[in-house]
Amino acid sequence: MNSRVRIGKYKVKTTFLFAVIAVVLLIAGIIIGAAAGRRAKRKEAEQRLGGSFNTLAFEDVTDAECLRETLIVFTDSSGKKGVMMPDGEITEQASQKAIYTVNDAWRSYRFVCEGSLSEYRLLIDPETGKITSRQYHGVTVPERDPVWSETGNHLAWVDGLGYAGEVVKSELGLAPGLYPVANKTESGAKFGFIDENLNLEIALLYDGAGDFSEGLAPVKKNGKWGYINEKGLTAIQADYDAVDDETGAYTFRNGLAPVCKGGLFGIINRQGETVVAFEFEKILQGRDGKYVARKNGAWGLLKVDDKAFAKENTTSASTTQAAPAPVVNGNYRVVTAGSPLNLRATADINSAILARIPNGTAITVTKSVDGWAYTTYNSASGWVSADYIQEIAPPQTEPSTAPETSSAAA
Repeated sequence: MNSRVRIGKYKVKTTFLFAVIAVVLLIAGIIIGAAAGRRAKRKEAEQRLGGSFNTLAFEDVTDAECLRETLIVFTDSSGKKGVMMPDGEITEQASQKAIYTVNDAWRSYRFVCEGSLSEYRLLIDPETGKITSRQYHGVTVPERDPVWSETGNHLAWVDGLGYAGEVVKSELGLAPGLYPVANKTESGAKFGFIDENLNLEIALLYDGAGDFSEGLAPVKKNGKWGYINEKGLTAIQADYDAVDDETGAYTFRNGLAPVCKGGLFGIINRQGETVVAFEFEKILQGRDGKYVARKNGAWGLLKVDDKAFAKENTTSASTTQAAPAPVVNGNYRVVTAGSPLNLRATADINSAILARIPNGTAITVTKSVDGWAYTTYNSASGWVSADYIQEIAPPQTEPSTAPETSSAAA
């Protein structure tokens, strides 16, 4: 029976009503299915990235830049500047007019802000990312830089007037390791690497160079950036564009480094394999597998997949972990698989490297925190991982061989 149903002042057949409902349900199903498909594609894309990308905490961030791979300066919609750590933690809200890096001496950098807190320029603590009450009054010593003199075959000082004498080893006090150096301060310089004794260990072959980290250093050749090892051999081919005008290329942290190729950013491991696909407009230097990045015009936090991050930290380790033991003050010996142990400025795997302590070196620990020990090596004081030191047992007293004195009467 084909009955009729009243809808307002109209009567319609029930079959027609059922047909309309069916069409509406069909359209709704198509819309829901399309939405589910989009969600699935986003999830697939996220998996393809090798991590997750979240923009929720960065909705008011309009721009960001990395200063010396140490701090991130971000700009909000009002044009004010704030500070983040490399893992995206905001340490200073956007309230400053300007935040920038100054170079007081060779390899000595300071972070300065100009803003509402003071009429003077204030320094920012690079370890905490917090603005201090300390004022920056500018360079207080004559500016000069060391360059490699190819005619004199030594490291030389140059200032505004030119050659200013040979550099004496004690003037720099470098910890063991390799350091990038150029043959002039002007454009067109060639770069190589010197050791702590100011000897040229890797020739001036490159158009740009950065610090060694985790056994690799970024170098520029024929307009592209790649990485070499401490023997000067190519570890990762020079196929990458500069990440920015100042940095050129990032160093490795936790076995990973953001790189740029064809105008897009991704992340590679120490084997040159892609860990995060080249789908970002920007990825800044990060830490602990977290990176401030931009995609589709929006800034957010990129987190590398836990499995990939754990894998890179396992495969990139240059030392063999010793059995952990509680650290107490006393005498210890560095125990690695042969590579030197990094002496860091703070008890943090991403902290600046002050020196590299050779395997087998005896050190004295004067204080400790969880997993870290404080020591001094070659006048540099800092923290080493407690996983790679073993306590030196005090010498045992030889048992006496003298005959025991009997308490019995003779």
